[in-house]
Amino acid sequence: MIQFTIPGKPVPAVRMTQKSMYKNKYAQRYLVYKRQVGWIAKQHMKGKPIEGHVGVNLTHYIHGNRADIDNLFKGVTDALNKIVYKDDSQIKEMGSRVIPCEKEQQRTEIEIYELVSYGNIAN
Repeated sequence: MIQFTIPGKPVPAVRMTQKSMYKNKYAQRYLVYKRQVGWIAKQHMKGKPIEGHVGVNLTHYIHGNRADIDNLFKGVTDALNKIVYKDDSQIKEMGSRVIPCEKEQQRTEIEIYELVSYGNIAN
């Protein structure tokens, strides 16, 4: 199992075009967050990305009540592509929850585990 924490306010995935990624402030914030998640994940990896099926559990600690949980999940799992696993299509179990907290306690706690007995299902 791989466990680590991303400090700071969780950032949801945003839709963007090649053009908007340079002009949209939300896209810019998301891209910075993805790089941060990837950088921290690399520090916790002990080798090559997992090749088999994986499960991912995320706990987002957020100040306030505005949180789109599926976009928060996507933002993190997209950032882990080619670092923790080869592709997020390998995720076969998922859990995500949002917990309110004080502003200075915002973070995302991540758990990734390999599903060794998932079966003989093709990717």
